[in-house]
Amino acid sequence: MTDTEFETIGFCCEELEDAVSSDPADALVQHESGLILLNLGEREEEGETGVVLATIRYCPFCGTEIQTDEDVEAALGDVEIVE
Repeated sequence: MTDTEFETIGFCCEELEDAVSSDPADALVQHESGLILLNLGEREEEGETGVVLATIRYCPFCGTEIQTDEDVEAALGDVEIVE
């Protein structure tokens, strides 16, 4: 796959494409909003367990900026934030 093909589907490199999953239990998760999130683990509060996810701005493999602050802010309307 060429670099142009990765850009078309939203991945900067093959390593990121291979690492990202839709399963929230995996380390790197692509949310339905399009955000790529880092799984920080589970958190239990008031008897319920949930996954703690954090946005990442740069690819951990090649260092390319994969999502800007504006991308994150635009997608936040689609993400449930529990404090």
